[in-house]
Amino acid sequence: MTTVVPALRAEWLKATTLRSTWACLLAYAVTVFGVSVGAVAAIGRSQAAQADYDPAVLAYYGLNFGHVAVIVFAVLLTAGEYGQHTVHTSLTAVPRRGVFLAAQFGVGAGLVLLTAAGTAVATFLTTQALLGPAGITLAAPGAVRSLVAAVVQPTILAVSCMAVGVLMRDQSGALSLLVPFFLVSPVIELVPVLQDAVQFLPDRAGAVAIRTYGRPVDLFGPVTGLGICVLWAGAAVLVARWALQRRDA
Repeated sequence: MTTVVPALRAEWLKATTLRSTWACLLAYAVTVFGVSVGAVAAIGRSQAAQADYDPAVLAYYGLNFGHVAVIVFAVLLTAGEYGQHTVHTSLTAVPRRGVFLAAQFGVGAGLVLLTAAGTAVATFLTTQALLGPAGITLAAPGAVRSLVAAVVQPTILAVSCMAVGVLMRDQSGALSLLVPFFLVSPVIELVPVLQDAVQFLPDRAGAVAIRTYGRPVDLFGPVTGLGICVLWAGAAVLVARWALQRRDA
């Protein structure tokens, strides 16, 4: 504990003094809120008349685009240390690499969690107010669970992307891999022959948890969806720790 607390303080200081941290978190909040509210204002009433209408899909529509800000934040926080050659100083201050990684990931995940929580609440309340009679409250079945998922899913995504940043040690390479991957996966899900397989990707599995009710094509429920996201993140963290322990800084 005496080692972890100073490491957390050091990582918090590093993360919160970077302009990129606040720029990415602000971009996430503005994108998720703005796109979601814009989508509801533009097509909310017409979508509410559809048989498969799900108020949560519109409420958190901006998450599909906010993922990009989370990816950039995570990669800059981890791979950025290698590009700026500050990782040497960090590992000198915290020589236990497992503790260093846990502190870095813990601070990054915490910042995303706080940002996602405020954004999700504001987005839900605003979009449902715009939907009028078609909107729901948090008392509606599945609404609270959907809200929690909209907070937890981007946080888990941040952990996965931070691990990729540690593995690749290159900002451009990590961003070139992650950004297209998470932008294309919603489109791939529309291809019938790939629909089942794509549901097991981390962002698509998380999207299942955000819905207020399941679709006929869903292969699993919301809890399993978040569990799949956790498994992806856990595997990525384990590989990142293995690589950090065995490679020079």
